[in-house]
Amino acid sequence: MNNKFISIFILISFCLNFLYATDNNSSNALSSQNQELAENISKMVDANLTQDNQNQELVNIIAQKIVDDNTTEESEDTLKNTLFEFVDELIGINKQIDILKWQNDQNSTEDEVQKLTNTKTDLLNKIPSAITNQKFPLSFIEKYIEEKKKLTRDYKKYKNNTKSEQFIKTAIKLYTTELSEIFYSTLIKIEKMFIEGTNQSELKDIIEKSLLNIKTNNFTKIKILENDIDNNAQELYKEDFYIYELHKKTYEEIFEFLLSNTNLLASNMFFTSLNLKGFIKFINQRSPFDVETINSGKVVLISVIMLFFFSLRKSFANIIYFIFTIFSKNKDHKDNVKKEVVDIIKKPMGFLLLAYGVDISMSIFFYPSPVPIKFASGLNIVYILLYAWLVTSVMDGYGVMIIGHLAKKGGKKEILNLFIKVIYIIVIIIAILLILSSLGFNVSAFVASLGIGGLAIALATKDIIANFFASIMLILDNTFSQGDWIVCGNVEGTVVETGLRKTTIRTFDNALVFVPNSKIMDNSVKNWDRRKVGRQIKMYLSIDYSTTPNQIKACIADIKDMLTNHPGIAVPVETTSSKEIFKYGRSMVSVDDLAGYKNNLFVVLDEFSESSINIMIYCFSKSVVWAEFLSVKEDVMLKIMDILEKHHVKFAFPTRSIYLENAKDLRG
Repeated sequence: MNNKFISIFILISFCLNFLYATDNNSSNALSSQNQELAENISKMVDANLTQDNQNQELVNIIAQKIVDDNTTEESEDTLKNTLFEFVDELIGINKQIDILKWQNDQNSTEDEVQKLTNTKTDLLNKIPSAITNQKFPLSFIEKYIEEKKKLTRDYKKYKNNTKSEQFIKTAIKLYTTELSEIFYSTLIKIEKMFIEGTNQSELKDIIEKSLLNIKTNNFTKIKILENDIDNNAQELYKEDFYIYELHKKTYEEIFEFLLSNTNLLASNMFFTSLNLKGFIKFINQRSPFDVETINSGKVVLISVIMLFFFSLRKSFANIIYFIFTIFSKNKDHKDNVKKEVVDIIKKPMGFLLLAYGVDISMSIFFYPSPVPIKFASGLNIVYILLYAWLVTSVMDGYGVMIIGHLAKKGGKKEILNLFIKVIYIIVIIIAILLILSSLGFNVSAFVASLGIGGLAIALATKDIIANFFASIMLILDNTFSQGDWIVCGNVEGTVVETGLRKTTIRTFDNALVFVPNSKIMDNSVKNWDRRKVGRQIKMYLSIDYSTTPNQIKACIADIKDMLTNHPGIAVPVETTSSKEIFKYGRSMVSVDDLAGYKNNLFVVLDEFSESSINIMIYCFSKSVVWAEFLSVKEDVMLKIMDILEKHHVKFAFPTRSIYLENAKDLRG
């Protein structure tokens, strides 16, 4: 079903792309009617806008935009809520902030400055949308060209007298105009890049170059002007220099804002590669609805895209599972393992694909404007959370495969569990830092502040830290493994899991006990499962005092012979394997005791008790499994009974003889 839907979607994409290409050729033919007007505008702008011929591309963009927008006359409505208006407002706000800072009332100034700063932030957030909706009325361009021509003429006219008031004021205005040219030229190019499709690296490159140009352009000329002015005349030009610096500061702030939010103007690769904006135009042209009321192209595309990404969930989960199998040494994975791994990954992968679908849908919904910063920031946080969830789920899925492999080989699963949990913590910390950075917090300052409060944090979390290092020591010391039967203090049971803070033990009455790792390190641990061969069988045979020495010797010999030849009893000839000797050969330890081999066998006359003669039987079963041990022990006891019966030896039982002094009186 998923593959069928994907194939249909790709087929529709190619068909729509072909149809749009055909439709686009006809629209290009129609636009050629305005080519003459565009050429005339280009010539006019090219002749006066720049001092050289290196900006022909920019000139063509402006000329074509005037034709496309069909704006020839400048009016209040034309320039209302445009980029020019927002930039002028930002310049005015920066000027107000400077004036407030010059005042002496500290308390009221801080509040007012904060309000203005908030207003400035709101305006900056509107800049990306304004960049993609720039208006250039022909009358506005003509007016600008005339002003630039006049400034250039006056600059050349007064250039011979560089200390004159006319030259200094004209030069400052001309330098300010050149700053504006750099600024607006960059924004025009950014708009074209956004429409045609670009990535963040290309945007950063052009913004960084323009920012450097703003900072360095005419810097030397301005400094020469300032130095050439007499001290007595400094006050006369103070306002002119301030206006220049104010424009420079505002332009730098806007570029720095754009540099930190290039994702707002970077085109979505899926959106641009499939030419979805062409699809929107194609569908709207054939839709019976008015575009201003219902944008059919956007509605159809958003619906198809969301269905498409929703259908990809399981396919991507299977792809990740296939990648797992490539890196896994164990290629034989059962269907139930595959299903479990795919189910683990499918949910976060599904939400991530849906988030990407929402990302593309938002680009379509707000087109031709960029996605507003509040939505983009929110989606960025969602991406961080979903990627963190996906990474932890991938670790879970890969862990299921590895643990299954280790279970077959008898490997130690605690190390993998600890490794996965450490990865969890690292992923969560990185996600938190990225979210804080997205929300505008200074992450570097936050991390540095942790060093100052490190002592307080260490004191507050000393138990957590102690348990964490105890868990590492338990695993490195190989004290026990998952599934081991241990006794620690008054807790006895099977180890379920060794975590970062605690060890989980399932007791034999089926209770789940959580023991802090530091407590386990402080107590002795008895591990009943660290035995290769040998589970102790120790018993005393109490036989009657009427048994003769020869009978006792015969019983001891037969019992010992029976135990020596019993298939379930370990005998001294069974020594440590060569593999174990090689494993522990370089260690200064008792190899048999460390590996867990016990094979002592004793059958001896032990003592004469009050009512019996006791024979001690001391041996070890080969199996350490409890059920098998009980079976062997039962068989041994039955065979001992047969041996005693063979030699006519009776079991003794506690007896007591009572002698009465006046027994005759009692009989009488």
